[in-house]
Amino acid sequence: MEKLLFTAAAAAALSFASFGAHAADEGAFIGINGGQSSYDISHSGFQDKKDTAFGAVAGYRWGVDRPFYFGVEGGYVDLGKISSHYETSQTFGTHVDTFKEKYELKGHALLVGANGKWVLPHHWTITARFGLAHSHTSYDADQNETFDGENVGSNSFRDSSNDNGIYAGVGFGYDFTPNFGITLNYDNYSLKAQNITGDKRTVNVGVWGGAAEFRF
Repeated sequence: MEKLLFTAAAAAALSFASFGAHAADEGAFIGINGGQSSYDISHSGFQDKKDTAFGAVAGYRWGVDRPFYFGVEGGYVDLGKISSHYETSQTFGTHVDTFKEKYELKGHALLVGANGKWVLPHHWTITARFGLAHSHTSYDADQNETFDGENVGSNSFRDSSNDNGIYAGVGFGYDFTPNFGITLNYDNYSLKAQNITGDKRTVNVGVWGGAAEFRF
C-alpha cells in the first residue's frame, strides 16, 4: 500500500511537471492539515498506536497546462505519539509491591517536496504530493516501583534519532473560490529511528485527515 502510494504520488507529480507552461500560475499557497495518525513500527509492542497529527505547508504552484498545476512546498508535521503502559503487582502477606512501566515514542518532521493538482469539472480537485521528510523521533521509557504505596525505585531512559525519509500523499477536494479549497487526504510518512534503544527501527505513519488551503 505504501509503495503503491509513493509510486502513484511521484508519478503524478512528475507527470504534472512534464507539461509545457501554458496556463496562468495558481500562485502562492498556505495549507493547514490535521487527522488521525496510525504508526507501524518494527521491533516493538506498543499498545496504543494511534494519535492526532497536524501540520502546515507553504509553497507555490504553477499552471503548466490546464487543468494541471505543479508546485513546490515546504512545511512541518507533528505525527503525535504512541505509547504502552504496564502495571504488575505482587502481594507478600499484607504488603503490596507494584511495578509500573510507561513507554512513549513521538515523531515529527520537516518537509520539502513537490505537489501536483488536477482541477476537475465543477470545482472538484485531485492532488498529489511527494518529497523528503527530515524526521526527529524520540523515545521515553519510565519505570517505577512502589512498596505499600511508597516509592522504592525508579529508572528513566531517553533517546532520540534524526533521519531522512520520504513522504507521499493523495487527496480529493473542492475549491469553494479561486483562493480557498479543502481536501480529504491520505498521507504516509516513511521515517527511520536508527539509534533508538540500540536497534534499527523503521517507522511508517499513515494519516487520514483533511486540509484547508489558502491561495494568494
